[in-house]
Amino acid sequence: MSGKGIYLFMWGYQGSYRIHTQILVRNVLESLGAPEDAEVLLVGARSPDSNSHNPVCIEPEDGKWKLSLFEGLLDSIESNYQNHDMQNVFYGDEASMRDKPEWIRRDSVRKAVEKSLKAYDSQNDVASFCGEVRRLNGYYVTPIIQIPNTTFQKFPPLPFIKQELKRNGHRSLIHAAMHAVLHEATEELHNPDPGRNTFHSTRNAEEIVRIAAKNFMHTPGLAIEQGYMFSDLFTSLNLVSSLMYEGTKGIGQLILVDPDNDAVEFLVRFDEPIPFREPRWVRKVLQMATSGVGIIANSQHIYGLGQLKESHDSSAQDAFTIAFIDHYHWELRCGEQALLRSHYAEPKLPQEPFDKIAFLANYARLFPLSTRKDGMHLWDLMLIQVRQDYGSMIVVAEDAKNEAQRLSKQGTRIKPTRLTGQLLRSVSCIDGTILLDPAGYCYAIGIILDGEANEQCAPSRGSRYNSGVRYVQSNGPKRLAIVVSDDKTVDIIPRFRKLVSRSKIEKYISTFEAAILDNYHDSRNWLDNHRFYINSEQCARINRTIDHINALPKEVGVIHICTEQFEAHPEMNESYLTD
Repeated sequence: MSGKGIYLFMWGYQGSYRIHTQILVRNVLESLGAPEDAEVLLVGARSPDSNSHNPVCIEPEDGKWKLSLFEGLLDSIESNYQNHDMQNVFYGDEASMRDKPEWIRRDSVRKAVEKSLKAYDSQNDVASFCGEVRRLNGYYVTPIIQIPNTTFQKFPPLPFIKQELKRNGHRSLIHAAMHAVLHEATEELHNPDPGRNTFHSTRNAEEIVRIAAKNFMHTPGLAIEQGYMFSDLFTSLNLVSSLMYEGTKGIGQLILVDPDNDAVEFLVRFDEPIPFREPRWVRKVLQMATSGVGIIANSQHIYGLGQLKESHDSSAQDAFTIAFIDHYHWELRCGEQALLRSHYAEPKLPQEPFDKIAFLANYARLFPLSTRKDGMHLWDLMLIQVRQDYGSMIVVAEDAKNEAQRLSKQGTRIKPTRLTGQLLRSVSCIDGTILLDPAGYCYAIGIILDGEANEQCAPSRGSRYNSGVRYVQSNGPKRLAIVVSDDKTVDIIPRFRKLVSRSKIEKYISTFEAAILDNYHDSRNWLDNHRFYINSEQCARINRTIDHINALPKEVGVIHICTEQFEAHPEMNESYLTD
């Protein structure tokens, strides 16, 4: 670790501990399919029996958070401590009574820190998640994760969590994931020198995401049942969705609701409820869930077949739906709001396979003679293609007419016909590719593509994907392929670039310019990962900062990683930027 002196000192590895926690939370968000814009802050409140110089410490001490945010924190903690609800609680065992003052102290610190951050959160449009507090040396340390509220605009959480559910329920999968990350961070604070060997002591992002999904799936049970018995509904649903019934996959819906709720309309009520611990029996019942009919169940048992009355108000959050979409593929919904999607037991945030705005912008860039209406038409076709029960491929080519003629011996040419959703469903059920022009007119179906192998081919992928890569990446007119594999994986070839916020680029450049040797890494890494979007003027500013940082005197023995100079990408233009 660096020999830099720490003025707001809590322990020697506080910097590496914070950085690792920040990397972990970003990896978790990436695994969920959410933006990775998360930051981590540590706040340390001096213990009453400590003689440490600083009453409050923050890490990083020279970052965007000012120490003045926590002015009066110790007084707020003492007020919380003296007036805490647990002061009047008496336990029947000596050990709990002995630990009670420490429990009250930790909770008082957490609540005081949360209160101190409210104004900052409002001014900066972020949401702060405070972890459990642990004492380390002379400080009570609180790890905090901050996420932009724009993330929750893209993935809206449940409107509310009932007061009695707040301890074990979560408003969204993201909330559950942040809780799981903070649990890992808190547990690490128990280890000697937390932050020194963090990479070996905490779970990885994939494990945390699965834990978060299991925890989030308690929320429906807590919401619909008075005496909820904690069950692993996530694992049970994955098992049911993985089972076949006489060679067919389960597609239908399961309604999680109190069976005595007035909103339930039973078509068939079983004499004896079927327990979830009998997954093959549950899968057999799912086979009877036809269109408009679902399985009526709570978190423990299945009670029959039925549906929710049309008068039911989903905003009450007293009923949830499990939609079995495909083999080993299901989604949790509350009304029309999708909350979690599991595909082969991998939980994700429900979203379209690609960002719509980025798709349309890239389509217009690739085919400049196309209209926005043409791009929207292909977007709608892609959504239909994705929802079909089988794999397929659509290729859009500037030279579709000539290619249909050239490949006529490897497919079926048709008279140019605008591809509709109904026609797509009919022609995509045969082998081969559907060939369109940029305006959405179909020239051939069942085409077998050609093309030479190239570096973009992947031996781990199937023949459909690789034939699309070979054909699109060949030199010549511009082409695009939408490949939907049998396992529901969706690929666009060539890969579309995401759109990036112009103001975000400027924010990171300004932060980098103002950075010093000890705090430039975060902004430098973000810019390094977004080189494509940097224009020539911005490249010059970044390069001046790189030269300045490289010229700064460095301590002997400290490893300094040099940053390659920035150059404007020749394909970059303003169409890749938002706001």
